[in-house]
Amino acid sequence: MSWISILEDFNIWIILLPAFTGLILFKRLDKDSKIIFVVVLLACIPHVLKFFMDGTKLLHIVYNVYTHLEFIMYWILFRQKIISPSRKTILDTTAAVFVVVSVYLIYNYNISTRFISELVVWNNIFQVSWVGLCLLEYYHSEESLINSSQPFFWFLFAITGYASCTAVFFSLWHFLENNTEQQFHIVRAIRHIFNILLYVFFTIGFLKNSKLKHHT
Repeated sequence: MSWISILEDFNIWIILLPAFTGLILFKRLDKDSKIIFVVVLLACIPHVLKFFMDGTKLLHIVYNVYTHLEFIMYWILFRQKIISPSRKTILDTTAAVFVVVSVYLIYNYNISTRFISELVVWNNIFQVSWVGLCLLEYYHSEESLINSSQPFFWFLFAITGYASCTAVFFSLWHFLENNTEQQFHIVRAIRHIFNILLYVFFTIGFLKNSKLKHHT
């Protein structure tokens, strides 16, 4: 078994780390952490199914549906963090654009026979833009502070790195699927690493939240 295969398997099962951590600490989690916990639980479905049903029609459907559910959960997360009417309007406008793009892509492609990578690209581009809006919100608010002791810091950190990498990776998806040569394996490995870091940072966020609750 190559190191790429080991990394891919680890990438699949790392989802269980934040899932069990969030489950154990659920009563101590704040609203932000509970939203992220729901994202993790939703992600468990395609992650686990991929190990057993990779390449099947069911997995295509699950991934395409999950993309929409993930988008909705992150929209809810950022909408409660962004207070400024102008920035909230931008947030809602990007959500409306995603809906239009989603309807167009679903109309043109069969979600049971094709993984719609274009949806993932749009989803993650908007996630990065929402992080930017959220940081502007913190910058313009004198009362808002964010540091590494807060769970949301780790969620922002995780989403920024993962969404940026994922948007680039899936923009190259069809090229990578048609070119399976050894030299392109490193691109997949990088994506696995960012996926692993996403769930590690989510776990740290849950733990930080638990500590804050404990001190309170």
